[in-house]
Amino acid sequence: MRLKQSEKAKVPSNKKETSDEKGEAASPELGSSAGELAELLEEAERLAEERTDQLLRCRAELENTIKRAAREKEALSRYASERLITKLMPVLDSLDQAAKQVEGMERIRRQLLDVLKTEGLSPIGAQGEKFDPYRHEALMMVESDEYDDGTVTEEVQRGYALNGRVIRFSKVLVSKKR
Repeated sequence: MRLKQSEKAKVPSNKKETSDEKGEAASPELGSSAGELAELLEEAERLAEERTDQLLRCRAELENTIKRAAREKEALSRYASERLITKLMPVLDSLDQAAKQVEGMERIRRQLLDVLKTEGLSPIGAQGEKFDPYRHEALMMVESDEYDDGTVTEEVQRGYALNGRVIRFSKVLVSKKR
């Protein structure tokens, strides 16, 4: 039995083949090589099945990892402010008590500011300082003999920085010479 040239390319063989004048390959021990080919084919099919199984398992593991990461990210963002809220609960208690008496309001303000300072919040100074567009927002210019040109005369709303980064600019009135 002879194999055509196209079939010869498909069949792996460890033995040397002989060819005749027409370019066709012939195997002297076709019976034993057919058995070897069958074994090689079975081995290749088993290996392909094994690799396919590994691929499917890896794909499933990747999908599970992606889903787990998404769940963890959602839980983290949902409960990220829990620590701050827990720190603010005593302030809430003080507000309940202050509603009963007027003097408690300053204590509550200090307590709230202390909690926010532990989280990195700091007030931005403005009154009497030179106007800084990176920290202050000028609401209007005010004529003044008392202050130098470009000095903050009044702070309308306090600004704050969180860990050194401005999160709210101080709203200010700025002096100009008459």
